[in-house]
Amino acid sequence: MAYRQYTQCVDLDKWLGKQYAQVIIAAAAVAFAAAWAGAAFVPGVLITVLTAIIAYCRWWLYDRLICLGRDVCCVGWVLKVEPPSEKTGLDKLDTDYSVNLVLPPHTVGTGLGDLKRGAPLDDLILETDALAAYTDLFGAHLDFNGNPVQQWGNDPPTVCMHAEFEGGGVWDLLQASKTALALAVIAAAVCGIPVFGWIACVILSVAAAIVTLAGLFAALNDVGNPDDVETHLGEIHQRDPTGNGADVLVVQGTWVYDSAHEGWNEIHPIKHCQRTNLTWNGRWDVDGEAYTKGWCEMIARAQDPLTVSSQQAPGNQWVVHPVVDGCDQTDVPEATPPLLH
Repeated sequence: MAYRQYTQCVDLDKWLGKQYAQVIIAAAAVAFAAAWAGAAFVPGVLITVLTAIIAYCRWWLYDRLICLGRDVCCVGWVLKVEPPSEKTGLDKLDTDYSVNLVLPPHTVGTGLGDLKRGAPLDDLILETDALAAYTDLFGAHLDFNGNPVQQWGNDPPTVCMHAEFEGGGVWDLLQASKTALALAVIAAAVCGIPVFGWIACVILSVAAAIVTLAGLFAALNDVGNPDDVETHLGEIHQRDPTGNGADVLVVQGTWVYDSAHEGWNEIHPIKHCQRTNLTWNGRWDVDGEAYTKGWCEMIARAQDPLTVSSQQAPGNQWVVHPVVDGCDQTDVPEATPPLLH
């Protein structure tokens, strides 16, 4: 199945960051003042709230994530899984399904100081040169609060690569809020009309509130799922109480810096994910860098446009066997490239 993506990362030189809060406050104030001037208190409150929600949703989707330049691929064992069902409060609107991967050669207890600049996998987690100029961005890496440093039970904190399967919650709320805002604006405009205007104002205001609540309900239920990316992934297994049993995953996706929370590098969204032939037993029994390179090269070959095009050729559409299916390339001139299955 295809991955889902609602967010867009922004280049660092176009990132608004903390200015977004000022935009939200200013927009809400202007919206309320305009509605109040029209003697439309209820629609004015709705317009103010909806304007703030829309601004927040747009920040979450289009300004929160800073592009780090490319898609990346890595292998790691799952220290912790963060499904949407375990989130509480306002965090429930973040319907992404997250995994925290410990990259080779690291194990439990690996700290920031154990990472080596110039090591291909460590560099995915470490602060980039471009972000170094914004020293207040990399909080999580400085004080070990939250991700990418995860703590399991009584174990010491461990540096992880955070990766997310996107859910559509915030995007759904944004669409509903825009529709509701249009209704609230019309309500504010007709409130000043005697009798029938007030009736229409009330009806439209109620409709705007209902649309907002319906959007909120839809948002909370539009959750990310590993099966969005790979149908047979199913439940992803994190480290069990014995310290073993975690899935070892290969993950590919967009490499970004998440400016929310304390801030950290992550893969968002995950575009490809599958289990490897390893299960975590407390140590890496392979050369982690070579193992990662092998998996990522195979994924790159499978995604190559020439490979995808060849797979669509009639001679490559058999299911059981070319002899049984009656589909081969004996009657196809210049049958190149070779059959790929």
